[in-house]
Amino acid sequence: MINLTKEQAVAAASAKKLINVVSVPGSGKTTIAAERFGYLRYRRDDARGVLGLSFTRAAAGVLSRRIERRWGSQCMTFPHKVMTFDQLHVQLLHVLLNRGIINWPNGITQVEVVDDYRGFKGFRWLAAGSYQRYATLSRDGKVISRSRRMQGPGWGIGNLVQHNAILDSGFCSHEDVRSILLTAFTAEHAVESARNWLAATFREIVIDEVYDAAELDLMIAKFGVIAGLGISLVGDPRQALYGWRGATPDKVSYLLDEGFSAYPQSHSFRFTGEQMPKLAEDLRAGRPVTLPPIDSRDVDVALARQWRNLWLAGPNVLPLAFRSIGNATDALLNLLLDTVTWSRLERHSFGRAAALVQLGLDATEFAEMQQSVMTPLLDLLVAGADPIAVMVQLRSAAKGFGNRRRPNRLKDSQEAARIDELSALRIRLLEGDLIPGLTVHQAKGGEWPRVGVYLTDTEADLLASGLEELEEDDCVLYVAITRAITRCGQLTSQATLFASPEDD
Repeated sequence: MINLTKEQAVAAASAKKLINVVSVPGSGKTTIAAERFGYLRYRRDDARGVLGLSFTRAAAGVLSRRIERRWGSQCMTFPHKVMTFDQLHVQLLHVLLNRGIINWPNGITQVEVVDDYRGFKGFRWLAAGSYQRYATLSRDGKVISRSRRMQGPGWGIGNLVQHNAILDSGFCSHEDVRSILLTAFTAEHAVESARNWLAATFREIVIDEVYDAAELDLMIAKFGVIAGLGISLVGDPRQALYGWRGATPDKVSYLLDEGFSAYPQSHSFRFTGEQMPKLAEDLRAGRPVTLPPIDSRDVDVALARQWRNLWLAGPNVLPLAFRSIGNATDALLNLLLDTVTWSRLERHSFGRAAALVQLGLDATEFAEMQQSVMTPLLDLLVAGADPIAVMVQLRSAAKGFGNRRRPNRLKDSQEAARIDELSALRIRLLEGDLIPGLTVHQAKGGEWPRVGVYLTDTEADLLASGLEELEEDDCVLYVAITRAITRCGQLTSQATLFASPEDD
């Protein structure tokens, strides 16, 4: 038996084809999405399916389980399903391949799609300004490799021959699938084919967390609208985080212009106590807000926009990363940190997979030797050893992991920053109880009783002026503060915890 608020019930059982459920933190977005899915599934006899869409496998799994618990396992039988947008992209790619609209090298019609090119020859860290290969289409619909200059550093393949070898063997990353489809949908015959397939396969689509959508996702949703499908959107414009997977929350309005009926959800099941209900209301109304100061020992999690600020938030705050990984030294430091985050918080470091790739390590083999190699180095830090000496031994450990050569020392300023990271880690190792330090992007979707937020002066000023919808900086602050159930405060910077926290 499920108890719905009146607002939830009205939205879930709406007879309108195009609805937009405007939620608030803790208002039960997934509950409404699951209820809407089941209602549409059993509402009328139609051979076509009801499709539920989320943006991550974890979110799709949560939605699936919620639907089955509420409506029973029969609700999810073919042709009714829940998947990620990436999985839908792959299906559309194969539709266009089988219809000859897209032509893969060597006549391949069944492509193996992978998360990224990790493990393939040529996949490496690329510096800002270098060229990265990406898949696209020629004018006659053939899949080809092109290059673009990178605005910032990141992982990828820079070599044409190596990228072509992957494509020629029938493999493709999700990012390249998105690139191929975006190019394909500049041609009307590809758009028409996609619309026809959607109309023949599904009668209703429920999109959870629509403000996580990227341009391609919104384009496909609009195909569904034009094809006459029912489209149900669920999301909160104040929790729109830009940048992840190319999300473009500001473009959701182009979809809403198609005539969606809004169903606002005003009740939150999250906030309790004296502070948070009023604070959340003020934030949503755009009123000026000032967070009270709070000590890191009085919260359950510390949040900030950037990793480097979390290292300033308190001696008991253990951030899950030092920085983005740009070289072998950063990779080793991340794996050393991972040893601590896993033993003290039962969480892996953020960037662990990238660190393993940087060092050319197999995840299973590394896990077997991680404790024996890393724990002695951590013991040295606890015993008061010079961090410079520990760094020397950490680099030497790379050869113990099977690397052919020891990572080089960095430029003086960069080396000093990494030594400071070891000093900052030592402070945490000497603490009894630690709490996780997360960036706001990692914290989205979570909730904790007491939350401490690290604010820069600019962020504090922004908060004091009132937050707005769909503004990137405003949304980050809104998401951070509304992770708290009962209490939220501003963490005070403790610069002595980290002498040189620059992120170069």
